[in-house]
Order: sequence, then structure tokens, then C-alpha cells
Amino acid sequence: MNGMKLKEIIEELGATPLNTPSGWEELEVDSVFASDLISDILVSEGEEQLLLTSLTSTQVVRTTALVGAVAIILVHRRQTPPGLEEAAREQGVPLFRSTMTKFDACVRVGRLGQSK
Repeated sequence: MNGMKLKEIIEELGATPLNTPSGWEELEVDSVFASDLISDILVSEGEEQLLLTSLTSTQVVRTTALVGAVAIILVHRRQTPPGLEEAAREQGVPLFRSTMTKFDACVRVGRLGQSK
């Protein structure tokens, strides 16, 4: 995948912003990682990585910050639990929500990356 702006991905997925720290629109994404296992996220590799997940615990935000991922897009979500947005604010992690399934979101991002 060639580098893309996070903003382009958010627009492609029609994602709703939940936490948008200053400058998030300019963040570059070089790889995408889709997982619902914290253990997999912890061993993920890649610079400027975007996480697609359906996990909604505050632990996913802390883990994302720990591995240095660019942002989180929660997939298959209409709502998020209390505390998740606050955890993202505290960690400075951009957080978005999409109603797409993980599969559909991955396909859309993959196609977007191929067109670059």
C-alpha cells in the first residue's frame, strides 16, 4: 500500500470522528492492521499503521498508543461505550467509528491504496 492521508481513509469509509487531535488530517498511513485480539495488536509491525478493530475497551486505545499506531477506526459500530473517547483523548489517539463490517472496510481501504 502506498502512503495515504488518514483523512482520505476516513472519508472513504464514511467514518464518524470520536476524537480528533489537532493535525489528524495530515497524518500519513502506510499500512493497515485489522484485528480484534490485543495480543495480535501488540506484535503488529509497521510504521504509520492504522488499526481497524471492533474492540471497544479502553485497553485497545492504550495498546494502540503503545505500538505507535496512527489511529483507530472502530468497525461495525453504531455506538461506543462510555470512557472510550476519553481514553483516546488522554492518549492523543485519533478515534473514529464506522458502521461498515471489518471485511468491507478492509476492501475499501485496500482499493483506495491501490489507486494511489
